[in-house]
Amino acid sequence: MSLTKGNFYLACHGLIRKNGEYLITKRASGKNFMAGFWDIPGGTVEFGEKLEQALRREIKEETGLRVKPLKIIAAFTSSSEKYHHQVTQLTYLCDYVSGQVKLNPKEHSEFHWLRKSQIKKFKLIHFVKDLMIQI
Repeated sequence: MSLTKGNFYLACHGLIRKNGEYLITKRASGKNFMAGFWDIPGGTVEFGEKLEQALRREIKEETGLRVKPLKIIAAFTSSSEKYHHQVTQLTYLCDYVSGQVKLNPKEHSEFHWLRKSQIKKFKLIHFVKDLMIQI
């Protein structure tokens, strides 16, 4: 068995709910991966960070919101031979705590608070599309 060395990343994303609606964000046109697709906030866990700490940090950086992580609702792993990396991603259900959405324009260009049934109609990034089917 041959193992190719590459980079391994752990990421946390949050499905944020507020008054029966969920936040989705559109990936900025300048993104090198799936630009223009709809996503949920989150990103890579930094060395030494606890999972929920990383989740709160990423959501705050990307949206300006404070959230309360409740539980992990999905996990998956994907890899890329081309880029020699593997990503394991955990998705948390989060309750909105405070703040107004203020997007980081390098990350996202638009946002919506929507009911689950409405989210399915958007051009979703693969893991969010799968998530909407599961919950």
